[in-house]
Amino acid sequence: MKCSIMTIHHIHNFGSVFQAYALCEFLKENDFDVEIVDYRPKYYDYGKNKWKSIVARVLNYKSYCTRRKKFERFVTKYESLSEQQFHTVAELDLYYSSKEHIFIAGGDQLWNSYHPCGNDAAYKLVFAEKAKKIAYGTSMGRDNFLESELTKIADETKNFSRIMLREQSTVEMLKSHTNVSVSHVIDPVGLIDADELKKMAVKPEINEPYAVMYLADSSELLNKAIAILSKKLGLKIVHICGFKKKCYCDFFEKDLGPQEILGYILHAEFVLSASFHATMFSLLFNKQFATLLPGTQTNARIKDLLQKVNLENRIIQSDDKLKQIDVKIDYNEVNQIITDFRNKSRDELLNSLLDLSGRK
Repeated sequence: MKCSIMTIHHIHNFGSVFQAYALCEFLKENDFDVEIVDYRPKYYDYGKNKWKSIVARVLNYKSYCTRRKKFERFVTKYESLSEQQFHTVAELDLYYSSKEHIFIAGGDQLWNSYHPCGNDAAYKLVFAEKAKKIAYGTSMGRDNFLESELTKIADETKNFSRIMLREQSTVEMLKSHTNVSVSHVIDPVGLIDADELKKMAVKPEINEPYAVMYLADSSELLNKAIAILSKKLGLKIVHICGFKKKCYCDFFEKDLGPQEILGYILHAEFVLSASFHATMFSLLFNKQFATLLPGTQTNARIKDLLQKVNLENRIIQSDDKLKQIDVKIDYNEVNQIITDFRNKSRDELLNSLLDLSGRK
């Protein structure tokens, strides 16, 4: 029986494409026939601010085109996509309503209503009403849901066999609103061995020790953190997100693809970000890192991850936390927690699919 994954797999965000790849790859390694549903709704074309996005692309046209080609090349090469591409729920329903697949709502902030995807019924698998359905590593992204929002999610997913969420905090919230089994699992990139991910990373052409800055917004706190990394620790600063410079840097890379971003993280002396997946890869690669939170509507996912590994002190929210930048992380305990969590999550996912496919 084929497994069809519904996730955010194609946008120009390295975490999104790697989590889609990792979930698909893990299932293939365990002898499942698997595809990623090539669903590309129009709201992904420009993001939340269409005109701002258009202006940025025009002003950085060469970098944008180069980056776009690299991401599309990765998606084509590494993701096992469905034969057909879809843009609406109606198209999904027409194609899949009669197919006896197991559907997986997998990874990323699929159910965070702060983003358009969280309000898109396709990611609740409504087009496969009578099919076998589970969620794996799905993120609700925040911990400030209204009761009405939780009730709505529970109603839309009442036909799921199992819901495995990425954040423990949302597990507890959703449990009280649904009869479906809800549990906490590792992000999809944690399902496969870190050594396999390292093989995919492209080593940057920089011969000096450096720190990566990824996806943090401009702020005085960011500037102070960069100053510590640059002046006190003597690291070159490599800025690798977006088209607008957010802080001082020695190198500003605007056209990187997924494997290049992964390479910059893998070979960095320090990773400073406001990104869940930059933080997740820092943990998997045992990097020294610190995280600045991106915003109140998406903070829960990073807080939850770092609480899980007892490293919430790596979150920098005020000047007095900047001292953590110079404190080395001991990865012995962290690695054991991640290994145990990975094994538990693998077992839960595989047992759910084996049960639904009749192979158990």
